[in-house]
Amino acid sequence: MNLPLLFARRYLLAKRQQNAINIITLISIVVIAVVTAAMVVVLSTMNGIGELVDSIYSPFDQDITITPAQGKTFERDSLDLAAITARTGVQDHSWIIEENVLLRCDEQQAVATMKGVEPSYLAMSRMNEHLYSGEATLGSATDPLALIGIGLKVDLDAPLDDGVMRPLRISAPIRGRKLSTFQQGAFAQDAIAIGGAFTLNIDFDSRYVLVPLALADSLLHYRGAVNALELRTAKGTDLDALQRDLSAALGDGFRVQTRYQKNALMYRTNESEKWFTFVVLLFIGLIGAFNIIATLTMMMIEKKRDMRTLMSMGATPALVRRVFFHEGLLLVTVGVVAGLIVGLGVCLAQQHFGLVALSDSVVESYPVKVLASDLVLVTVGVFGIGLLATWVPLRALSKRFLQATSASA
Repeated sequence: MNLPLLFARRYLLAKRQQNAINIITLISIVVIAVVTAAMVVVLSTMNGIGELVDSIYSPFDQDITITPAQGKTFERDSLDLAAITARTGVQDHSWIIEENVLLRCDEQQAVATMKGVEPSYLAMSRMNEHLYSGEATLGSATDPLALIGIGLKVDLDAPLDDGVMRPLRISAPIRGRKLSTFQQGAFAQDAIAIGGAFTLNIDFDSRYVLVPLALADSLLHYRGAVNALELRTAKGTDLDALQRDLSAALGDGFRVQTRYQKNALMYRTNESEKWFTFVVLLFIGLIGAFNIIATLTMMMIEKKRDMRTLMSMGATPALVRRVFFHEGLLLVTVGVVAGLIVGLGVCLAQQHFGLVALSDSVVESYPVKVLASDLVLVTVGVFGIGLLATWVPLRALSKRFLQATSASA
């Protein structure tokens, strides 16, 4: 039998002579529960926002991107495509040509980023899910089509499927030709009909136009060269391990990056915000844990007679000290369990009912994603605060009260 725990449990549930102690005890539990619930809700919301940002950027940033270590382009035969795509986890691929161009439709014009891709890229980027109008197709070799961001389409007032009367005209600098020397001859031009408009986010919608790889190659005079090879992997693939494997196989001539490495600043910022928020809430919990000190102090004052009785029966000061240590742990445990239940309840309600709306966004309500690792982190963090708030002052308090009790006994 754990005698200190038995006494601590009875003290927690028993009625007290002074109602103030009950109130302080309840406040201690509520504070711990509120801090715990706040941590669960806030961290889950940060996870949801991070997942939302990842889903918005991932269609254009594939799992693995291979680019030249030096310069902008490389020849396709410089990579062993068969060996790369045969690696475990690699599902699909597309050669990429990407360059800034000038788009014109009648009198309207806009600077954009042209991305020449293969038809497989549309499936890799789940373009069907992001279409605003039209169809997710790049047409055929004789009748190519472009897919344009909805922002660019609106700015250019460009129609769909009109490659004759109002086509989308693309002007791009020819590689190796200087404007000062060739003037108008430094630019190549082509016209193409728009097959569809996509919407991802305000950045991509007002920036990107997708065209067939052959058209981009011809327009830019790349003569078979490309800017990158993008790979889509199977779900659950260890991207870091695949990136290291490809880097070792391709050598120093190529740079291999995961989509997280390409957008390292964005992901680090999201992660830093999450940890900063956790530390702030942990600090608030530390301040709130001072209620535990007040509860234990009041309880030791009230239970002087019980301590005197126990010590008269042979209990050591260490055993009496453990009674109140277990009392503090019980307060923390009840608070943490209550906070986890409330926090998970709020997250589930947000997921299913969208209690807090997110106006003018790609989603109707704040996204929430609960991670088991976060629940463990919150539990360990709050318990650490509880241990600190219980153990540190208990030594000084018990020394003073137990000495007074033993002297009177």
